[in-house]
Amino acid sequence: MTLPGTATQYRIREAAESELDAVGRLTYEGFGHHLPGAPEPAPDRLELLLDAASRAREGVLLVAEDAADGGLVGTASLLPFGSSLARQALDGEMELRLLAVLPQARRSGIGWRLLAESANLAQATGASGLVLDTGADNERSQQLYRRFGFVRRPERERPRPAPKVQLVVYTLDLTGYQAA
Repeated sequence: MTLPGTATQYRIREAAESELDAVGRLTYEGFGHHLPGAPEPAPDRLELLLDAASRAREGVLLVAEDAADGGLVGTASLLPFGSSLARQALDGEMELRLLAVLPQARRSGIGWRLLAESANLAQATGASGLVLDTGADNERSQQLYRRFGFVRRPERERPRPAPKVQLVVYTLDLTGYQAA
C-alpha cells in the first residue's frame, strides 16, 4: 500500500464480480468491527456488511483501488429508489450506503472521491438528489458530508428502537451539482 498519500494514488471503479467477497470483508473492516474490543454487529447488520453481491446486483458497487498494488481500500454502494437495500431514497433520488474506508487508508481523500463518483453517477442517471444516513454520533463522517455539500434533513429522520444506532439523514441536491 502506498500510504501515506493522497487520493490520486487510488482509482475509483465498479467492483468486479471476483472481488465481491473481498469487498464484503473490506466493508466489515471499514466499519471497525474487526478491531479489538469492538462489538460484533447484530446478525442482520453483519449480513448486510458482508453481502457485497446483493449491493452490486441492486445498484452500483464502487471500490477504491490502490494504484500501486491493486489492493482495495474503500467502497460505497449506490442504490436506486425502490431497491430492497435503500432505506432513505425517495422517488427520483439515489441512495449512498455503506461508504467504508480501511482504517490505514483514512484521511487520504478516498471518502471524498467515493462521494464524488457516487454523485456523478447519480446525476448521470437523472436523479434529482443523493441521500445517505449515518450514525448520529459519527461526527467525522457528518463533517465530510457537510463539506461535500450535503445538508442534514431532520424531517426525514425516524427514531429507531434501542439498541439500534440512531441515524441522521443528509441529502445532496443534484439539480445544480457540478461534477467533481
